[in-house]
Amino acid sequence: MHSGRIISKVIFCLYIAAVAYLCFARPDDIPQLPTLIFGLPADKVGHFLMFLPFPPLGFITFGNGSTKPAQSVMIVMILCIVGLGMAFGVEQIQAQLEYRSAEKGDILADGAGLASGAVITLLYILFRKDR
Repeated sequence: MHSGRIISKVIFCLYIAAVAYLCFARPDDIPQLPTLIFGLPADKVGHFLMFLPFPPLGFITFGNGSTKPAQSVMIVMILCIVGLGMAFGVEQIQAQLEYRSAEKGDILADGAGLASGAVITLLYILFRKDR
């Protein structure tokens, strides 16, 4: 296996582990954000930023060898669906934890991060040199 593929898989796994830690750790164990960032609720900005890298990192890890644009777009769509599944799963688990709470707004922020990450990934696919 090519060393770049191994590195991308390790980075993707570390990213998933970091998101899981931030989503499931006790609030006292993670850094506290200010109440607002650019006038937006900081926890929603945090959710947006946690899910933004999912499509690009996922594409680099699982789909970067794809040279057909339609196949690449399909991979990005699948990554978004998987990411949304993760977001729903996180909120379901948080609802069961006594020290966390589930919020519908978090899923919206996660979805916005996924959508933004997908746009970035699609722009990469559109403008990459090897097409």
